[in-house]
Amino acid sequence: MIPRAAGLAASAGFAVSVFVGPWFALFRYTPNGWHATLWARLALLFAVANVVLTALALVPAIRVALAALATAAVAIRLIWPPDFGLAFNGLSVPVDRRPGIWISFGLAAAALAFTTWRWVLVSRTPVRPAGSSASRS
Repeated sequence: MIPRAAGLAASAGFAVSVFVGPWFALFRYTPNGWHATLWARLALLFAVANVVLTALALVPAIRVALAALATAAVAIRLIWPPDFGLAFNGLSVPVDRRPGIWISFGLAAAALAFTTWRWVLVSRTPVRPAGSSASRS
């Protein structure tokens, strides 16, 4: 129960972190994930789907895949920040990473870890045959 609740909390926290806190900075412009990149919007979609499936305890394999895709989408923007369409005759404009993207990446990775941990626990639980009972003599 704890891994499921932790995975649900991490996924929900990640979904909120897309809107809260700056992800990047370009001089005075400091957008959150939603305003900065389409990758964050895609990751948000994966996180919300993961929250719904986790709350309903449905399809563990798809929950793991959704958490992995959300983590990968944030990792792409963490590795390659957006350029915001500003190219001055081949000169690159520096875009700094702000704490919001690091927090989002941590929450997405936590959601992946807890979702995977829960999936492994469920898949390793032995299934008893329908007619058997542990207390029969």
